[in-house]
Amino acid sequence: MNWKSAILLLGGLAFGGLLGLLIFLGGNQPLTAQRERQIPQSGQKFPDFSLESLDGEKITFSELVGKPIVVNFWATWCDPCKEEMPLFEAIYRESSGIVVLGVNYNEPANIIRRFVEERGITFPVLLDADGKIAERFQVFGFPTTYFIDRDGILRSTHVGQLDEQILSSYLEKIGAAP
Repeated sequence: MNWKSAILLLGGLAFGGLLGLLIFLGGNQPLTAQRERQIPQSGQKFPDFSLESLDGEKITFSELVGKPIVVNFWATWCDPCKEEMPLFEAIYRESSGIVVLGVNYNEPANIIRRFVEERGITFPVLLDADGKIAERFQVFGFPTTYFIDRDGILRSTHVGQLDEQILSSYLEKIGAAP
């Protein structure tokens, strides 16, 4: 191999490497941006989603905007979830001005129905049967609760069990203080 061939080879390798790097970095940006738009961010519009309720009704988040909204991701096996359920039931019953949605994570409807009936839960329970919404929103701990104002803007996120005092402070932030 002569020196001209070596230079051409090195130049081609450098150009190919640079092109590959640009494609790799540039190609991931739209995907990353798309994923970030689907993860709830404080101060941003809450991502839209639709799920079937335990009653068989399709509920779409964007159709509920106009009232303060509380979205709680929970599971029947989660002890902190069980403990805070009466708090959500109380605000649902006491205030028609607040939307409360319980999003169950990846459990069969018959188990959820028994749980709901035993505890007298009347707020809408949505079925994230395959866990896709929780995955999309990057819900990694249960319970996880989102507090969204009447304009559809996420104001607060709480991971873990809520008590009455903490819940009240979050409700104030979305204009839904009891």
